[in-house]
Amino acid sequence: MIKLKVGLYKYKRVAGIILLLFSITYAFGQNNAPETNQDNNINSETNSLYIKDQASDSLNITKPLLIPANKADSAFQITNISDSTSEYSMPTDSAILNTIPPDSLSKKTDLLDSAALNPDLLDSATLSADLLDSAALAADSIPPAGDIETTIKYSARDSMNLSLTNQNVDLYGDGKIVYGDIELSADRVNVDYEIHEIQAEGTEDSLGNPVGEPIFKDGPDVYETEKMRYNFKSEKAIIKGVVTQQGEGIMHGNTVKRDQRGDLYIDRAKYTTCNRPDPHFHIEARKLKLVPNDKIMVGPFHMRVNDIPLPIGWGFGMFPMPRTQSSGVIVPTFGEEKRRGFFLKDGGYYFAMSDYVDLALTGEIFSKGSYGLGVASTYRKRYAFNGQFSFKYNRQKGIDEGDSSVIKDFWVTWSHSPQSKGSSRFSAQLRAGTSSYNQNNPSYYDVINNINQEFSSSVSYSKTLTGTPFNFGLSGRLQQNTGTGKVNLQLPDYSLTMNRIYPFKGKSPTAKNIIQKINFSWNMVGTNNMSNQRVSLPFNFDIENKNPNYDSTIEFNSSNLGQVWERSRNGIQHRIPISTSAKVLKHFTINPAANYNEIWYFKELNYTWNDSLNAVRIDTTKKFSRLYSYNFSAGLNTRMYGTMYFKGDKVQAIRHVITPNISFSYAPDFSSDKFGYYQTVQVDSLGNTQEISKYTGFAYGTPSRGENASMGISISNTLEMKVRDKKDSANEFKKVPIFENFSLSTSYNFLADSFNLAPLRITARTKLFNKKLDININGTLDPYVWILDSIYYDGSGNERVVQRKTGRYAWDEGMGLGQFTQANLSIGTSFNPESWENKASDVDKEQLTDAERNEMEYIEQNPDLYVDFNIPWNFRVNYNVNYRKRGYEKASITQTLRFSGDFSLTPKWKIGFSSGYDFENKGFTQTNVNISRDLHCWQLAMTWIPFGRYQSYNVTIRAKSSLLQDLKLNRQRSWWDN
Repeated sequence: MIKLKVGLYKYKRVAGIILLLFSITYAFGQNNAPETNQDNNINSETNSLYIKDQASDSLNITKPLLIPANKADSAFQITNISDSTSEYSMPTDSAILNTIPPDSLSKKTDLLDSAALNPDLLDSATLSADLLDSAALAADSIPPAGDIETTIKYSARDSMNLSLTNQNVDLYGDGKIVYGDIELSADRVNVDYEIHEIQAEGTEDSLGNPVGEPIFKDGPDVYETEKMRYNFKSEKAIIKGVVTQQGEGIMHGNTVKRDQRGDLYIDRAKYTTCNRPDPHFHIEARKLKLVPNDKIMVGPFHMRVNDIPLPIGWGFGMFPMPRTQSSGVIVPTFGEEKRRGFFLKDGGYYFAMSDYVDLALTGEIFSKGSYGLGVASTYRKRYAFNGQFSFKYNRQKGIDEGDSSVIKDFWVTWSHSPQSKGSSRFSAQLRAGTSSYNQNNPSYYDVINNINQEFSSSVSYSKTLTGTPFNFGLSGRLQQNTGTGKVNLQLPDYSLTMNRIYPFKGKSPTAKNIIQKINFSWNMVGTNNMSNQRVSLPFNFDIENKNPNYDSTIEFNSSNLGQVWERSRNGIQHRIPISTSAKVLKHFTINPAANYNEIWYFKELNYTWNDSLNAVRIDTTKKFSRLYSYNFSAGLNTRMYGTMYFKGDKVQAIRHVITPNISFSYAPDFSSDKFGYYQTVQVDSLGNTQEISKYTGFAYGTPSRGENASMGISISNTLEMKVRDKKDSANEFKKVPIFENFSLSTSYNFLADSFNLAPLRITARTKLFNKKLDININGTLDPYVWILDSIYYDGSGNERVVQRKTGRYAWDEGMGLGQFTQANLSIGTSFNPESWENKASDVDKEQLTDAERNEMEYIEQNPDLYVDFNIPWNFRVNYNVNYRKRGYEKASITQTLRFSGDFSLTPKWKIGFSSGYDFENKGFTQTNVNISRDLHCWQLAMTWIPFGRYQSYNVTIRAKSSLLQDLKLNRQRSWWDN
């Protein structure tokens, strides 16, 4: 490697002395040259040095050292002018190195009047005033810099030719020059210091194919060329056959001129995002100007696809292309709907407002008169938060001819996620809008969203009070049913909690005995719940002053806020749980606990009987009410293991794990008069009375009536076996689950008047066929006997059953363990030859930019939005059956079947589908067919809904990002689709 630091000093000389010194140097070099070894061939020419090195990849010349001496005895040393194994020195009395830069490197100034040797070239060597009697340097002068002010590094595989007379360097075979941020590599490189130029070109191999063509790097910009000239003084360049990439854009050019600012002027230019040598598509222009990291400006241009010109051209154009995100047009998709006609959707303009926030304005228009507008924005602050916001508005005209009605819908989404790890946290998830939005504005890719009617939104803030065990939280929640129009708004919910405290642990790092393990905490939560739903009062008597509006759901709008507020429920609840644990009989764990609850309300109900109307009057009294309750419990649990071994070659053992749990609990009767939570009220003219809570329908209810002393029993089981793994060459055994969980649970209340035994709850879960098939089962078994009184049909022809439950057990009547009142079976599976997770993990996130890393995270979180062409086929199916029956009523059985998948017709064509089957109506549910075509740098996607309310098709053709090209994925839909 050669390092030449050239920066010329000017000093005054006498012309005769200079010429004499050059002559002496030349003669001395001829008479005192060292012997030529086998590895180095040093041929002396007139003021030139030719060095050929076959054993080294580069030439290494260390910086010469000038040693001051007296007039009669001066020494000038050159070291290591050879390969890495040989070196020599050249002692002389008055020699000057024959590599002194000639006049042209001194801006052609007179050597008689100026210039000292370049201090970088001579490694800050100082020429002694005694060395040349008539050419002394001014000791206090500060020489200015020359043309080249940084290090130039050379290397070559074959050879290098340094001609000091002609002031040029020739590099042969993988030549490389590094000059500051500029790097040039080519098979042949020439540096001419006289005209300040670097030229580079490739060569041909034995077959005539070009090899070693120049690659020019200027900072982050890379230019692949056929031939180039670069002036390192003016920083201008002329390039033949250039290919360079700016962001995701790639430029091809026949001839390129580069000015000192780095701007490129390209003749016969091609601009594309396709990274193939012959791109699938490009914009072609006779003239193009590129301002790196800023924009591209072109004159008349047109687009070519597979080198076929499109019949549309433009007079001029400008394409922004900063390394950050840039503004631009959003190309719309087109298609046809059965209801609204032909359409253009999601077209508009994208504004890259800054590195932290952007904005997309989009619109849609339909041939039958409907239209819509959309606003979408994403924002991000590194290490703090990120989020997305979108708002869509649609104005739909009447579908039928002559229908002048207009339906206005809107939908808003907001997602905010914190990234910081500080003491506070704010997050939001909002999805809300008019109840008819999803029905009138279906998503062509999200079938579930079209048929879904339940949407929930939430906003929350939490704060850890540093230095204390307390945490504060504030949140709001919105639940909306677009089918029924019901809205439930919790605003605000708030909480103040205290972390668990061990008061008797002392300074011990861990609690050891039952006293030290005593702990307690405190939780305070408050709510304010507003709803437009009908108010359902659990009374079986007439109410004198019942609000007639309570029987119906009202519109949730600004004009009805007063009525919504009347239906609101609010209150504050405090909980203090106290618990401990201890080992008993070595294998059992006991967990005694006590719970104290306290509720605060700011009103209560008062009931009075009205004899004249034979009805109960309910009045609301505004007052502070405090309700407290408590209970005690203790649990005893253990774990038992059993293993059965086999002598066969296939199954090694079966293991059974049983986890039994027994719990006891006690709570007093809070309907007692001493608590004052209930009121005895006359409910009819016969004088019958009932105990009614003063807080019926309130946010946190009322402490329970009746004394309770119950025992709970539950048993959990896991069953697995060890079998020989056929795929393992070492014949190792693997675990195969038979039941991942099988549990039974019930309870018995010793103090209840009747129905002491609670229904038996059964759950089971397992995975079969190498975890390909998921099976979930749950059910409820009622142990009591029902008695049928009568069956009749109402005015609508519906069967009505009059029955009652008795306190007799089914096994006492010879009816088995009881009746299943509810059961559910869910079976799901997914088949594909390769897993999605493995594909996603192949990407090295550390090598991605921030934008690519965000896109990669979104792909992993939403795998269903993308098509993976590496997986030849994929199939997903889920079957669910639900059974309900109460006594002698007819059983209700509902079944749902959903299936979806995709398969590749060819490596570039992918067909996907999603549908379901309605067993009740005996027909298919909404069906989607998706067709995707991988066009390397482009993607084609078509969605077709063949029948139903949302019958339509949608076609999208657009360029892909470079990240998706690398992953070989196609995105199926836009990120702002709901």
